[in-house]
Amino acid sequence: MVLRLIDLAKWLFPLGPRKRRFLKEMRAHLTKEEYADAHYLARLRRVGFHEQRLGTTVIADRGWPQLSSAVDDEKLVTFVTAVNRKIEDAAKLAAFREFKTVALEKVAALVAPNIVGMDAAKRAAALQLFAQEPVHVLLLGDPGTGKTEILHGLERLAPHAVFGLGSGASKAGLTGVYDGNAFKPGLLVEADDGLALIDELNLLKKEDRAGLYSAMEKGFITYDKKGKHERHDARVRILATANPKGDRFVGRDVKFLKTQLPFDDALLSRFHLLFFIRKPSKKELEVITRKIVRQAVVELEDGDSRFVKEYALHAEKLIVQFADTYEAMIVDFIENLKREERNYLVEVGPRTVIGVIRIAKAFARARLARNVSADDLESAMKLIKDALTIG
Repeated sequence: MVLRLIDLAKWLFPLGPRKRRFLKEMRAHLTKEEYADAHYLARLRRVGFHEQRLGTTVIADRGWPQLSSAVDDEKLVTFVTAVNRKIEDAAKLAAFREFKTVALEKVAALVAPNIVGMDAAKRAAALQLFAQEPVHVLLLGDPGTGKTEILHGLERLAPHAVFGLGSGASKAGLTGVYDGNAFKPGLLVEADDGLALIDELNLLKKEDRAGLYSAMEKGFITYDKKGKHERHDARVRILATANPKGDRFVGRDVKFLKTQLPFDDALLSRFHLLFFIRKPSKKELEVITRKIVRQAVVELEDGDSRFVKEYALHAEKLIVQFADTYEAMIVDFIENLKREERNYLVEVGPRTVIGVIRIAKAFARARLARNVSADDLESAMKLIKDALTIG
């Protein structure tokens, strides 16, 4: 390539140590041609360098080199964009591989970090970020226990989540409504392919009930309008809160507690995890008070939220396999649950089995694994048992 005199002068002037270091770091991720072009453009001062960083506290922060266009040229901008994306993807993939061993633990800690306790519920919420198939979770219990804060916490971490009230904060409600000939989507439709975060589901309107059932079970809702049958996707994972009848649970007897449930079995059975939450006892409140006093208020960093969203999107793409060799483990687990069913607020049935498998897959996906391990399955079974157990 023929160089102009001004370019020749630039070519003869050596690159500084910082630019040489950046080029060296980039080399491992580029083809020979891409590296040669980057080196050539750097020598001619047509590109500069800067460092991009993860900007997160969940793992050790790291940076990677990026090119900057020094001249206004369309081909140059295209080249710089492609190279930068390639290097950034490689850097983030390395960060994801480092994060995977602590991912679920770290993400659960970011869900409502200022709410003391409810660790199993937070873990379940975090797992929903890594579920491809629907995993529905209900936080059922006394008001003022931090249930809503868990919903808001997950909203800040999810790549796609929609928050709303069970009563329907808008005219569209949970499912949707027609305004003339125009369909206005409700929360479930807006949350398609993401998380539907529903606060106070016990205030659910009757007209939304059938649509909620359909979304939870089938992933869509249907409408018949002037003889026209319409279907709207609502492929959601639901995290909901609900208060009992009378606003607060009274007593400890399981049969009496069941009379205070705000829903029938048709809805309760659609939740794969149901956490029974009560206000702390005097002794528990003392422990919680001491923890609150000793710890500073934690604010979620934007960098942490961004990193978790990117990690969840990366993990979401993985197809996780569940081996049929685990059949005996699941059969034993379900049989044991069935024997203890009288101690639970909900029945143990086929949806419990489905929940075991889906939750185990989410555990695997959280660590970027393509196959469910025995540990994943045991973790899933423990979480289900924790959810069923009335403290």
